[in-house]
Amino acid sequence: MTPQPQPTGETKSLSVFLADMMRVRSMTLEKLTQATGISERYIRLILEEKFDKLPAAPYVHGYLVKIAHALNIDGEELWQGYLKYSDALRRSGEKDKLPENRFISLRVNKKLVIAGVLILIVVLYIAFRIPSLLSQPSLAVSFENNMVVAEPTFVLAGTADPKNELTINNEILYPDTNGAFRKVVELSPGFNTFVFKVKKLLGKEETVVRQIYYKSTTSTPETPSAIPSNY
Repeated sequence: MTPQPQPTGETKSLSVFLADMMRVRSMTLEKLTQATGISERYIRLILEEKFDKLPAAPYVHGYLVKIAHALNIDGEELWQGYLKYSDALRRSGEKDKLPENRFISLRVNKKLVIAGVLILIVVLYIAFRIPSLLSQPSLAVSFENNMVVAEPTFVLAGTADPKNELTINNEILYPDTNGAFRKVVELSPGFNTFVFKVKKLLGKEETVVRQIYYKSTTSTPETPSAIPSNY
């Protein structure tokens, strides 16, 4: 390698030094662009020392190393010398981060946004469901209390929310998807008591009591029986 002038802040600016080296190496701006792969615009900005219009300092460092290699001079010495004496280079961002770091930051932020949206959806769903969960469960029985029938077979029917637990005299019954339920029972002579209960997940409960009097030809009239205390 031939002896080469070293840049100093006292004698030459970056632009003058590089211009001198381009003349020594018979390197035009076009040839330098082809040799380094750096755009002509960026090389012009470096030659004009307009570092505030260039990318972050790590990129400027890379450009100077490539230019130095094309001019057959020491790239790191070129960088260190002008980093020491050039305010513009120092301001261009020794602490600047490369775009990869910025992209990492964006990825983290994106994850936080997605998490925030999911949390918001869950909160809105719970807020929407709370009134329904805390309301009284619906239960309707399709026959009147104290009915008198002459047949021992009777159909207990009605509607209840299929999402809730339904029991008749503590026996679980499952309504269909529309909420309708039915159960065929055999009546005993006299009064028969049926306690319908529907219970929601959070404990809300609705109870309906019905009595049916089966009047058989062999039975004698009875007074209405008391509802068991456990109902």
